[in-house]
Amino acid sequence: MDQVGDSLKLGQKIKRYRLVNDIRQEDMAEKMGVSRATLINYEKGYTTINFDVLERFKESYPDFIIDKKKDEKPKIIENNIIDFRVLFNVLNNGRKNIFLTSALSMIIGVGISFFFTKYYSAQISLYPAKSDITQGLGQFQSLAVNLGMNMAENDQDFNIPDVVKSRLIANKAINQSWLDQNGIQKKLIDLWEINKNPFLNIFNNSEVDSSYIREKAINRFKDHIEVSEDRLSGLITITAIMEDPLISANIANFIGDQVQLYIQKENSAQSNKEKVFISERLEIVKNELELAELKLKNFKERNRGYEDSPELFMIFSRLFREAEAKKQVYLTLQQQLELARIEEVKQSPILHILDHAVPPSRKSSPNRILFLIMFFLLGLIYSSLRIVFKY
Repeated sequence: MDQVGDSLKLGQKIKRYRLVNDIRQEDMAEKMGVSRATLINYEKGYTTINFDVLERFKESYPDFIIDKKKDEKPKIIENNIIDFRVLFNVLNNGRKNIFLTSALSMIIGVGISFFFTKYYSAQISLYPAKSDITQGLGQFQSLAVNLGMNMAENDQDFNIPDVVKSRLIANKAINQSWLDQNGIQKKLIDLWEINKNPFLNIFNNSEVDSSYIREKAINRFKDHIEVSEDRLSGLITITAIMEDPLISANIANFIGDQVQLYIQKENSAQSNKEKVFISERLEIVKNELELAELKLKNFKERNRGYEDSPELFMIFSRLFREAEAKKQVYLTLQQQLELARIEEVKQSPILHILDHAVPPSRKSSPNRILFLIMFFLLGLIYSSLRIVFKY
């Protein structure tokens, strides 16, 4: 019974093979050395195929598989478990293909990197000013405290990253022309070729075009500037990333100077505002004091015996209190004016330039080593997956 079953299975395999490969029964029977009728009996399982006929069949059709189990490949994943030994053997057998694909991918990655724009980074370092000037004013401050004068605390603080990224500095940088390494003066709008965008021509109004170009240039300028601040040491680093090394260094130094100028200007404006107000108020109080003293003097000259008259003494007391009050106000304003002058000296400068930016000798991007590694990994993953799926 088993022999008949095996014969039927083998005959079915032969028939399936013949139909799949579009072989006529006459041709197959001729190569097997049997008649067409005998082949039909083989395929239907009526007749058992003897060994000699089977050998002639295998010689004529070597790609025919008799026992499928003997040719089954081990599975990489079986019962949801990965067989790493099989996986390693599959990858090891295809190592040549993996190596060639990865090498080709690396070459393509390096080639693609040449199509990216080169950028150069230049850095300038700023450091908060130490309290040398404040220490030099210690004697004046001690004297002021002994006289009952309240020294104002320097609460004015600046967020340097916000100042660096401000539109004020961006506008100044965009309006200015910059010298590149070839000795050509260029504006940033021309360097970035923003005004050559063909989509800008759809606007008929030139003012709309210029405002759009300027806004786009400001946003791009902010993208090319990086600023970091060390909260512990206070060190501030400003990095300019540009297409030209000389321009990147000049812009970094320009930003550092502008930050210093802005802070000093704001401090000076505040101090000047206080001084002007106190000076004006001092002049008014001085005139009022002189007038009060003059009234008191005239009263005493006209009323020699005012001490004996309660009414005259009351008038004298009122005039005296007014003169003394004006005198105290005048002295207080004088003290505040001196304090404003001291504060002006104490507040300037706030930042020192520690290291000026110099033109970089090498580009900062694109990083071809990074491209090399990235495309190598892509090639390695792609080729490995391709071999595994093909297996």
